[in-house]
Amino acid sequence: MHYAQDHLHDMVKAEFEARDKLAELFVTIADIELDRANSLVDFYIRKKLAKLDRPMRRYSVSHGAYLDRDFIEFYATRGAF
Repeated sequence: MHYAQDHLHDMVKAEFEARDKLAELFVTIADIELDRANSLVDFYIRKKLAKLDRPMRRYSVSHGAYLDRDFIEFYATRGAF
């Protein structure tokens, strides 16, 4: 049972790290605040614009345009949350 708990812990930790990496990417691309970037990550996941790639421990966007600076700024400033 101990192994299963460790495995689940690692899976959850990897998901949170992936969310943080995507938020940092938004900050880097569009120069937005980190709290807005974290909200945008939630929006991307909720709208299925990004999905978790578990083996790679990252979120991947379903289309490259979703990483465009204008796209990110639009949804970050318009409050699409």
